[in-house]
Amino acid sequence: MLTVGSYQEMDQNKYDENWLIVRKPDDFLPEFVKHVPAFSPSPDLFQKYREACQKKMFDQKFFNEVYVPQFVKELAENPEARALLQTLTDMSRGKNIMLACYCETETMCHRSIIAGILLGMGAEISTEQEYSNYYKLYQMMKKRVKADKWL
Repeated sequence: MLTVGSYQEMDQNKYDENWLIVRKPDDFLPEFVKHVPAFSPSPDLFQKYREACQKKMFDQKFFNEVYVPQFVKELAENPEARALLQTLTDMSRGKNIMLACYCETETMCHRSIIAGILLGMGAEISTEQEYSNYYKLYQMMKKRVKADKWL
């Protein structure tokens, strides 16, 4: 079973694996934490997020219209991320894995997007059903990536 949460919720006794899905850890990571940057936003998207926060413009509208489409596109175009999504889907049936980052609010965090994609892929995951909408967008983006390869 997969669980999404914050860095503070990671627990080596509760989970078989703890994946920190950020570009760069804030500080030294405990030995039981696996750093997985392939599931983090690009530097460009992270910069857009930071600028929106500084301007007090990071809200649900910004998340839905700017952040989600770009992040899903990044995942769809990244072969490592696509392979990891499938690996996690398969692992979800036999291991307890925590996917975490530093954000406090899950609903406006990239981990909710990843959770929704995993849900759509059939992973055993404890998450909000509404996140499955991200899977539909991911499928569309993957088709575009395949179509672009033929051009």
